[in-house]
Amino acid sequence: MLKKNYKSLMLSVINPKHNMLKSKYKHKTINIVKLFIILALLTTISGCRALSDALDPDKNTPRQDLPSVKREKPNLSSEPAKIDVDPNSDDLIEVTENEPSSVGDNSNVALATNNNSTNENSTLTEADTDNNPNTEQENVESSKNYIVTFNSFGDVKIGTTPEQASQTLGTKLVRGDGYEDACYYVEAPNLEGVRFMVTNGKIARIDISNNKYATDKGAKIGDTEDKIKSLYKGINVNPQKYDEKKHDMEIYSSDERFLIIFETDGKRVTGFRAGNAEEVGYVEGCS
Repeated sequence: MLKKNYKSLMLSVINPKHNMLKSKYKHKTINIVKLFIILALLTTISGCRALSDALDPDKNTPRQDLPSVKREKPNLSSEPAKIDVDPNSDDLIEVTENEPSSVGDNSNVALATNNNSTNENSTLTEADTDNNPNTEQENVESSKNYIVTFNSFGDVKIGTTPEQASQTLGTKLVRGDGYEDACYYVEAPNLEGVRFMVTNGKIARIDISNNKYATDKGAKIGDTEDKIKSLYKGINVNPQKYDEKKHDMEIYSSDERFLIIFETDGKRVTGFRAGNAEEVGYVEGCS
């Protein structure tokens, strides 16, 4: 062993080129190893990128730009269109400054209309109420509670006193002028075209001159004589006492105690009366 090392030492001293050659090969080996390491790293990176592309194929797909939409700017300089608003509508909403409005400037119209409708309603006159279609509809609905039969008008029965009828109707019946105690008429201020004949202190007859009120069969003023005949059986049609062109269409109850007479102009009903057969037969009423 000592001989071999000595030999190598002597060889290096004698031939220094041998050492330089050995060192040169050693550096080349290190460089080759570094090259292989770099190639291995590049291969790993390429593999990772390929794997990423395989997992996300749309990654490198170019993005498509959405088509732009051109919006026209509203013309605010033009005069806003007038909108008809029903002040009685329940759909009006008062819009405040803190609440967003989906109708833009029209929210002011709703608010102004609400205020105006409140002021107008507070100053309605009696004539305005009569011409209001809503009031007319209410009158029609209320008239359905007052059906005329052979012996009643709503809940008011023939044979009751005027005081009892007043309590039933919820309003005071007013006596007409120019009649004697034996026979007179009473009326309710809120029942236009309705009169109650009173004989011997009790209601004996009901006179109807308003087409809002109908019988339990549906007959009312304005109906044709043919319609009355279709609604009632056993009708007696007689000419009126003072004008033979006009007719009285008489229908008795099954026990003949009560009577309904429809007065016509020869074609259509102009009025009718119901109640006790004797009093209904009075052509001149209480005169």
